[in-house]
Amino acid sequence: MNTFFSDWYYLSIRSIKQIWRPWLALLPSLFIPIFFFAVNSAAFKSVSLIPGFPADSYLKFQAPVAVFTAIFFSAGNAGIELVVDIQSGYFYKLMMMPINKLAIILGRLVEVAVMSIAQGLIVFVLLYIIGVRPETGFLGVLVVFAMLVLFSMGWSCIGMVSALLTKNPRLVQSLFVVVFPFLYLTTAQMPKDLMPKTYATLVSYNPVTYIIEGVRSLMIYGWDSRAIAYGFIVAGGLFVVMVTAVFFSFRKVVS
Repeated sequence: MNTFFSDWYYLSIRSIKQIWRPWLALLPSLFIPIFFFAVNSAAFKSVSLIPGFPADSYLKFQAPVAVFTAIFFSAGNAGIELVVDIQSGYFYKLMMMPINKLAIILGRLVEVAVMSIAQGLIVFVLLYIIGVRPETGFLGVLVVFAMLVLFSMGWSCIGMVSALLTKNPRLVQSLFVVVFPFLYLTTAQMPKDLMPKTYATLVSYNPVTYIIEGVRSLMIYGWDSRAIAYGFIVAGGLFVVMVTAVFFSFRKVVS
């Protein structure tokens, strides 16, 4: 057990150091959420005047999406860095050493968690500056980060599985476009009650919807236990399933 935690610690330190190499690579994943938040808040501000709209301004309605997107986009690097390790031969050296495979996975996920928290905090500070205050206070902010970081780590495993199965950096990088269908086929732009029936049905089957609704509850509605519970169920379920998938994908690399 001590060996496991030691392996996890040193692999985590290595992964965290890779976040800042180069630091300019961090700018796109931070700029895009802020850009979309600014554009959407300005372009659709009159939507908040529709009867039945759940917030007094579209800016507040979009604020949870900005936090979600910043953390969501931070999950994209894990797969790319893993495939680089595979191509350089470093990953094979790890596999030949008496290192627990779960420690290798969790070491990479610590990087995702650190990057998610850093980018989420930056967006929260910007929202605070423009006057957005979470309805659930500081405790609610902690719950938001717990839900989103868990989801981000689970989502990052999709790229890791792709890296292990294909060993192709171009294919792994192209998975970035998968983010947008999952993001926009949700209640990110409009509450479900105001959507056409067919579109609302599709949104209901998108698991990302429940993450956004959980975050939105904590930030602008209050302690909606149902929305928060569904958010954690989706985030936790994705984490368990995808970490398991990564673990079994190791066999493809060493075979």
